[in-house]
Amino acid sequence: MRRRTLAALPLLATLAGCAGSATEQFGHSAWVAPGKYRFHNCLQAQEADRGFAARQKEIEELMARASKGPGGDVVNTMVYRSEYQQVLGERREIAQGYDEKRCTIDSKRSSDRQVF
Repeated sequence: MRRRTLAALPLLATLAGCAGSATEQFGHSAWVAPGKYRFHNCLQAQEADRGFAARQKEIEELMARASKGPGGDVVNTMVYRSEYQQVLGERREIAQGYDEKRCTIDSKRSSDRQVF
């Protein structure tokens, strides 16, 4: 049983390395549809970003907790890395929408209206 486990480790390490290669080759656009938040107004985009920020924080905490145990890096790569990259891509896409619409983030004086 132990020999099978040891024999599987190189395969698992190889597969874990493949999880990050899509991001390295294509950037975060491989995880998020371009223009996904184009039709959101500033308030809707801000609400979506808050949700993704909370999820990002949650995943970071899970990754930190997993890295303390044995095999934590493998667990992080296999379980959390792809979702973490997706959350980062979503937040980057939302930020791009902020820039295009010239949204003022968290401003009490800004309205929900858009000027195009």
